[in-house]
Order: sequence, then structure tokens, then C-alpha cells
Amino acid sequence: MKFTVEQHATLRRAPETLVLFAFEGEDRPTGAWESFDASLQRKFASAAKNEDFTGKEKSTLTFYPADVKPAKRIVVAGLGKRDKFGGERLRRAAALAAQRCRSASVANALVILPDATGDARAYAQAVVEGVVLGLYEFKKYKSGPKDKPNGKLEQVRFLAGSAKSARAYAEGTRRGDVLARATCLTRDLVNEPALTCTPRFLAEQARAVTRGTRSVSIKVFDEDQIRRMKMGALLGVAAGSAEPPRFVHLHYRAPGARRTVALVGKAITFDSGGLCIKPADGMLNMKNDMAGAAAVIGIFQALAELRPKVNVHGIFGATENMPGGRAYKTRDVLSAMNGKTMEIINTDAEGRVTLADSLSYAAKLKPDEIIDMATLTGACVVALGPEISGILGTQQDLVNRLASAAREAGEKLWQLPLDEDYWDMIKSDVADMKNSGGRFGGSITAALFLKEFVDKEIPWAHIDIAGPALSDQAGPYKPAGGTGVMVRTILNYLESRES
Repeated sequence: MKFTVEQHATLRRAPETLVLFAFEGEDRPTGAWESFDASLQRKFASAAKNEDFTGKEKSTLTFYPADVKPAKRIVVAGLGKRDKFGGERLRRAAALAAQRCRSASVANALVILPDATGDARAYAQAVVEGVVLGLYEFKKYKSGPKDKPNGKLEQVRFLAGSAKSARAYAEGTRRGDVLARATCLTRDLVNEPALTCTPRFLAEQARAVTRGTRSVSIKVFDEDQIRRMKMGALLGVAAGSAEPPRFVHLHYRAPGARRTVALVGKAITFDSGGLCIKPADGMLNMKNDMAGAAAVIGIFQALAELRPKVNVHGIFGATENMPGGRAYKTRDVLSAMNGKTMEIINTDAEGRVTLADSLSYAAKLKPDEIIDMATLTGACVVALGPEISGILGTQQDLVNRLASAAREAGEKLWQLPLDEDYWDMIKSDVADMKNSGGRFGGSITAALFLKEFVDKEIPWAHIDIAGPALSDQAGPYKPAGGTGVMVRTILNYLESRES
């Protein structure tokens, strides 16, 4: 899809469809549409009355004023109350407007942004994100044509009132496009069936984002190399699978950067539960257990385009968790790369086991901070539901900055306590720790386990994305399936750490 910006005086081509926005309870669309067609207010009022459209959030109106030139179709998306307006409201409204355009087989749309106090660049970015993410579909495995004839929205133009706003819109549309495409890549990877998305496939997808750029490099380690690095935890989980594991290290270098951030993703490409096998309904969506690593890959695609002035490592150890004849067993003791040992209480608590080696590797790089993303615990979903990620960390400033970046992206983070009193729940008589502390406080004990593999002097945050990584129900711009959660949040965060 192509995004462009034009000024009123230089509008080159008549739009097929004009996209406007309206605040709830106001009798006219918002934005500088008068110079486009001064009679639009009367026609909007008539159509809104006929369709009971009041501008409420998640509502849209489409009407066809035959004598309005040059657009033949008007799509208006509701923003809700003006005093509640923000980027997330605009992102959702833009997604719904784009979906209405798609249902009408619109190929070319012209957007007029709301007249509201705020950052014009951020508003343009929010619209682009809403459009791209709202139109996302995963049709790779469907037979027949992927799109209806002439049914694809190919171009979205923004109408700017001045050269200054045109520059802001152009910057916002470019950034929104980069972030949205990175999120869509992550969604694609999460939506791939485990038959395709093996550890080797995931490593190759990581390699693909390094092609054509000198700023991102990659190292991929095979099973023998993993063994030589003494990653006994990753190898223990991988032992039951016929698919060999892979360990991946992506590296983005920014000239003159003063800060280095390590991103670690959980990469279980299918989680059967191992010998502690899951029930059938609990196993159904376990192709998504690599969503943390998929987010890392999406982020690195965007880094090569955004070029923020911060160095970034992207790290994941990829494997399946299967109940084969060589599978690791309960009461086994595994040793991680940093030498710490863990007693296996539950083979279905495997994600933290593989992350032990990934975090140990990240810590050896001596970054300024480490952030991991993992579909780690059902306990977090029970506590926070399907739309909120949990965050725990060793430095409050890091947690606060990530929460701020999430709000900007329209994603939800909630801090859980990293309470050391719960350490007793994972004490082991035969090893340094147990890999499971039982039912209660599961998200906290899992984070306490991970903390043992990060050097104390390195600020660390753990984001549990078990709920939002995959959705059963579609939202305005979050379809059923992989959501690409945390890609835009982390990119916002990394750009905020340039200085």
C-alpha cells in the first residue's frame, strides 16, 4: 500500500473515497474539509440522521452525495467524545474506515485528519498503523484468489493544509508504515503452522531481515555449537524433538550510539508440554509459543529502516517441546550457560528453561539493559486477561519507560511485583532452583527464576505476553490470530533511548 501527502492547492487526482472523522455529539465532521466541499456539513447531517450516526467510538457512516465533487463516496469514522481523544482512538477509527473501504472495493482514498490539539505527525502515524493493521489478513493457506477483483486498497493520500503540516504528515506516515509492516511480519510468523515454522525456519526468517542492510548482522548457531556453548537448558528442552534447535543472535549497530539494549524472545515453535503433556484444548494454540522471538524479528526489520541511534542485540533459542523417547523428564537437573542448575518439576514450564540460556548469553554481552518478551505463563492470563501483558523488572525507571512506550502504541502493560519472598517457592534440595513453583503466583515465580540468569548490575525487564500474543476474537485493528504485540511498543522505547 502506498501512502502520500498532498496539499489542498496541489491536489493532483480526485479521490475515489473521502475519509473523515467525527466526534460524538458534534454536528459536523472534524478537520479542514470545508475547502474540499463547503456543502458537506448539510449532507453529512442528513446522512447521519438517517443512519443514527452520532460519532460514537467504533461506529462508521458511509454515504454517497452525488453532487459532491470530486469524491463520490464519503466514509466517516466515529472518534467518541472529544475530551477522550488520543492516538489509540484515531488508530481504531482508521482501521474501521479502512475496512469499510475494503468492503466497498475502494482502491484510492483521501484522508483528512481530525482538528484536535496534539502532534500532527503522531496522528498521521496512528492512521497509517490503523489502516495497515486493520486490513491485515493471513491467507497464505487459503485456496482461490487472495483478494477480490479491484478489492484492494492500494493508495491512501493525506490532505494537508500547509507545507509545515505536510512535512509532519509525511514523517508520521513513513514511521507508521514501518512499524505496521514490522507488526504484520510478526503476525505472519505467529500465524504460521508449526509444521512450517520450525526452529530452522525461524532462524531463516531472522536471517532474511538482515539482507540488503549493513546495519544488521546475524549469527545462527546449530546444535553442535549450542552444545559447545554449554547451553544445557536449551538442549534439555530440545532433546525430545526430531527438529534440531537453533540459537540466533541478531545485532543492529548504530554509529555513535551510547546505549546498547538486548532483546530476548521466547522461541518454542510448538509446545506440547513435553512428558507433562497438555490436554488437547490447551495445546491447540501452542504454535504461538514463539511470539516473543517473532516480535524480535519484526523489530529488527524495522530497525534497519528507522535507524535509531541505539545499539540492539536480538537473541532467541528456538526449539520444540515434544514428548519423544529422549525427552527431558521430571526431576532431571539441567545446567544453563552461566553454570546455574535447575531441577525440572514440570516439563511444561519449558519456556523459562530455554530463556535461562538466552538471558545468560545476553548478559555476557554486557548491554546497558535487557528486555525479554515471552508467552510464559497461564497465570498471567488468569491475572490480567487476554489483552494485558504483565511486566516485572529490577529497575523501576526501565519499567516506567516501557509502560510509557506501550501507552503510545495503544498496548497495555501492567506491573506485577517481583517479590523476593516468593523465592522459597522455587528452592530446590538438589539444584540451585526448581523450574516451577506451583500454581500460585506463577508469573512472579517464573520471573524470579529468570532473574537468576541476568547479572545484578544490568537493569532487566520481563514482559509476559501470554494473553495478548494471540487473539481468539478480532478487534478494530487486531484480527483473530497473531497480534504482533510489543513490536510497536519496543520500537517506541528504543527510539526514546537514543540519547
